[in-house]
Amino acid sequence: MLLILKKTIYILIIVALNLYVCTYLVSKLSSRMELRRGYRMTRIGGIGFPLIRFLSYLGKKANSNIWVFLLFIFSLLVWTVAPFSSNLVLVDMDWSLMGAILFVIIIIVLNLAGQMTTRYRLVMGETSRKMIMVLSLTIPVFLSIISIMLVNRSFGFKEIVSLQHVYWNIVYQPLGFIICLISIVLVIKILRFNKNGVFGAAGFNRLEGNGLSRLIMSFSEYTIVIFLIYMTVLLYLGGYKNLFFIRGEIMLGIKFYAVFIFSLLAGKALGNIEDYRLLFRINFKFLIPLALINLAVTIGFFIARNIYSLV
Repeated sequence: MLLILKKTIYILIIVALNLYVCTYLVSKLSSRMELRRGYRMTRIGGIGFPLIRFLSYLGKKANSNIWVFLLFIFSLLVWTVAPFSSNLVLVDMDWSLMGAILFVIIIIVLNLAGQMTTRYRLVMGETSRKMIMVLSLTIPVFLSIISIMLVNRSFGFKEIVSLQHVYWNIVYQPLGFIICLISIVLVIKILRFNKNGVFGAAGFNRLEGNGLSRLIMSFSEYTIVIFLIYMTVLLYLGGYKNLFFIRGEIMLGIKFYAVFIFSLLAGKALGNIEDYRLLFRINFKFLIPLALINLAVTIGFFIARNIYSLV
């Protein structure tokens, strides 16, 4: 019992600290790329910006509902199945990858349900389209993950990471990695930044509820993006495996922030994408067909290797 409590505390600290750093990087990089000064580290609005934003939400009137409460619970539960090292995982099971996929879908659906309770009908329609688009963009990601499962013949994070001791899965599944990366960049574009450099599913943070409710919505949006990136690092880039003399935990952080910063820069480079029909065409006419082709080729190699012993 004490061991579970210690692991829970460690995981909460890791998630909170990295969420804080990601929030600061979002605000800083966004302001720099928009030729604004942004938040100075030497002033109260600098590195303390995420804390100030957090306190500003708590200082407002709370307007929560059951969907927001469930959203907060599942946004935390998703991290219980993700290993941070070979020993630091709260729920160690053979089907952890399937559990992670289920948690991500639930978070998106609960976010949609919570956002739709707003009294601002125009904002509700805008938010609904965005969250449905985010849900559709997870389809090519999950198809690529199925290919990873077939290559490694495993449904668990830890086993897939351990099998990458010689070559990372990006060597065997480069197309799947590219599909995941593009999907993450488009999700970041959909959960766009407002002029203050803060995530907002519809860009109307001051209208979509106040206080604790808005804080949890923002937390869930960050969770979606950060967890998708973290899954990509675990499944394709070796996760927490050591690289020569560099410890696995350090390599995990380097790889995560490299993908995170690249995704932010790529999202900014795309400019403003307001046409949802264009995003749907990119997803359903490019990403999903590519993911299906990748899955079909993987199934072919899986059958040839494991049934007919041809490769």
